[in-house]
Amino acid sequence: MKFLKQQRGITLVEVVAAILIVGIVLISFSQLFIQSNRIAYKNNEKLITVNLADAMLVRLKSESFAYNSTITDPNRYFIDATQSDRTKKKPPTLIKMNSKDYDVSYSASLNSQKITNASNSEKDLKLVRVVVTVTAPDGKTKGSSEGFVALE
Repeated sequence: MKFLKQQRGITLVEVVAAILIVGIVLISFSQLFIQSNRIAYKNNEKLITVNLADAMLVRLKSESFAYNSTITDPNRYFIDATQSDRTKKKPPTLIKMNSKDYDVSYSASLNSQKITNASNSEKDLKLVRVVVTVTAPDGKTKGSSEGFVALE
């Protein structure tokens, strides 16, 4: 009996204190997990928009645009008024992916000034500088890609 009296278990107060300490630690870590999940989602959206912008630029480069000396605004090359469906325009201004709608915009410029130590300008080479910007459905996340499109 003496042996049993010397062994003491943990009291209710110690159990409640241990649970409280573990609970506080878990709550602080849960905030960390929630924040990292938000950041991962935003990074994923950014990656999607950048990859879509790159894909649209490659698509523009593969299409043929006839050079027209009467066009003064190079953005006119990338406006399709023949289609009302934004996904079927050439080039498209809306991409549907993963049950989401991504807006696509194109900004073009044609520089007629010669670059230092160069014999031709972008206009002489019939190259149009294009910036493709893709906007995620949230309207905040954007990705863009820049390159040259050749006019034939």
